Amino acid sequence: MTQRDDRPPARPTRPAAEPESSKPTGVGVGVGDAGQTPPQPDGNVAWWPRHLATPPPDPAEALYYEGMAAYQHRNWEEALTRFSRLKELLPSRPGLDALLDEVRWFLQLQAAAPDAVAGLPRDTGAAAELPGHGGIDAAGARPRTILRNWQSWGLILLGLVGITALLLIALQDRLPWTNAAEREAPELYNRGQARLTVGDYEGAQAAFQKLLELSPNDPEARLGLDRAERQQTLAQGYAAVEAAIAEEDWDTAAAELDKLLAIDSSYADVQIKADFVAQRRRLAGLYNDGSRLYDLGQWQNAIAQFEKIRKLDTSYRAEAVTEFLFICYLNAGQMLIEEANGAVTPVQQAIEYFSNALAIHPRNRPAADTRRLGSLYLDAARSLAEGNVTAAQSRLEALLAEAPTYANGVAAKQLYDLLVQQATAAVQTGDIPTAVAFYRQAQTLAVSNQTAASQGEVYALSITPTPTPRPTSPPASPAPYAILRTGVLNVRSGPSTAYPVLGQVRTADPLALTGRNTDGSWLRVCCIAGQAGWIATGLVEVQGAVAKIPIVTPPPPVISVTPRPQTPPGQVACVSGQVRNTAGAGPLAGWTIVLQASSGASQTQRTDASGAYRFSGLMPGAYTVSMTPEIGWRAVSPQANTITLSAAADCQIVDFWNERAEGGGTAPTNVPPTSPPPSPTPPR
Repeated sequence: MTQRDDRPPARPTRPAAEPESSKPTGVGVGVGDAGQTPPQPDGNVAWWPRHLATPPPDPAEALYYEGMAAYQHRNWEEALTRFSRLKELLPSRPGLDALLDEVRWFLQLQAAAPDAVAGLPRDTGAAAELPGHGGIDAAGARPRTILRNWQSWGLILLGLVGITALLLIALQDRLPWTNAAEREAPELYNRGQARLTVGDYEGAQAAFQKLLELSPNDPEARLGLDRAERQQTLAQGYAAVEAAIAEEDWDTAAAELDKLLAIDSSYADVQIKADFVAQRRRLAGLYNDGSRLYDLGQWQNAIAQFEKIRKLDTSYRAEAVTEFLFICYLNAGQMLIEEANGAVTPVQQAIEYFSNALAIHPRNRPAADTRRLGSLYLDAARSLAEGNVTAAQSRLEALLAEAPTYANGVAAKQLYDLLVQQATAAVQTGDIPTAVAFYRQAQTLAVSNQTAASQGEVYALSITPTPTPRPTSPPASPAPYAILRTGVLNVRSGPSTAYPVLGQVRTADPLALTGRNTDGSWLRVCCIAGQAGWIATGLVEVQGAVAKIPIVTPPPPVISVTPRPQTPPGQVACVSGQVRNTAGAGPLAGWTIVLQASSGASQTQRTDASGAYRFSGLMPGAYTVSMTPEIGWRAVSPQANTITLSAAADCQIVDFWNERAEGGGTAPTNVPPTSPPPSPTPPR
């Protein structure tokens, strides 16, 4: 009897190790490999199969391990299904075609001999000995048994061949005859990706470049190299932008930002920086244009540029822009008044400029006096436009008492014409004394041609060779009077500041007028402290005809022991101010200030710790105040200033503003001029 072997025949086993390029970490598919992570090439860093579309693990690897599990369990239909789907996903996968051929061969073999493939051999000799087995003898069963045994051994041999082929495919990277370059490629790719992640773009480029040398047609290596080069270009351009912004080189910063935006508009905060640089570039352009127009004396155009800067960004060079505007406002207003020729509208614009300057420096005495004189001139221009001759004459007289050549002599010419007109009217009415007084007052004005007044006086005197003196008492009715417009007014004993003060009158106090001096610039009023006094005509509102007020010869000033000086005893002038830095308005100590009189004599002082200086005990007159800039600084306003000092209790204020010159002592190009701009005519 033939012995039966109940053990199943040897079946093909799974390869000892799958190719490391196809085993994803953490995929627990297949018998004996559940939850295991395949060893990595370097032992530390997991290397994933490189696919452009889908990162590992992916469905293709799952199909592979599911097919191998079915293969080990001899489930040939399931294995064929899995490997066929894997072929559709990865047509060029190494070893897959051989694996499919083997599974199909097993399927064919199973169809031809199911028992042999299933591992259940049939023993025909034993079957012949069983009772009632249908007449098959031992001699006839033996050849078939031998044939089936050879088929089993053939299947075993073929299984061993397939397993060997699978092992060769799985271990192709570890076999001694495998190409070393193929083993180095994954490491280079991982190195390049790691360098990209930490921002080492040069290291990433080196890794990808070497990978391309090994595999010139590797698309992922080319993509990685391009990305590394692009990221390095972006990083270098961003650094150039930061450096240009720090140096306020807005043109360079804008050019570099344009390059970055063309490459990647979403990189970092390049769009925000582009908006910031565009605004700063515009502000710098406006500042340069304003400075250039300032140098050219085009005050109104310079004002327009600096006011645009204030609207865009009040913090941009705030101190320098403010000082530029202060000087431009004063000079633009003065130019408008000089060119107005008595028109109301330009004078109104000039007053607005003066007010803007005073809003910047409310305590600046020249600015305050400039606006006050401009307001008097505006009132006179309006009165002339309305035909109110008396009011116009009063405003012009008060204006010219402080500034005889105001508006380039236009104000004096206007008053001259008014006086000549009134004198001519008085001649026609037979009031020769009044006509003569008007003609003589007109001849005291600073006009280039006084022919009309001088000839008019001669004509009036020829009509009445011995003019009748004016009455010494005011007309019975109506009696002219004066009212102070604002504040408190000193009443003196004579028609000049050389006379002592008798008392004071206040706003709305009516003052009876009893006389006037020859040119009508002073009026005699009654009564202060029991006696008649004198007030300046330009400081009061006169009601009634001034021409009909009698001319009174005042007594000479009382002389004590020595001849009367130019100013009353004890009254001297002074000038003071501060030197400041436009950046934060900080004081500048130790700076030299020079005060030069019209005679040529000069004196100097140095500023104290608070940046202040003071020249005291000065005689009234014209002086030039200038400052010597220290090394590395330049003057913003003013470099020099010509002022006219009068006896006053308060000093005249002249402040100097400076800023650091760019480049360490070398002044930049578009800066305020080193010579003073035309300054408004200071009050007398």
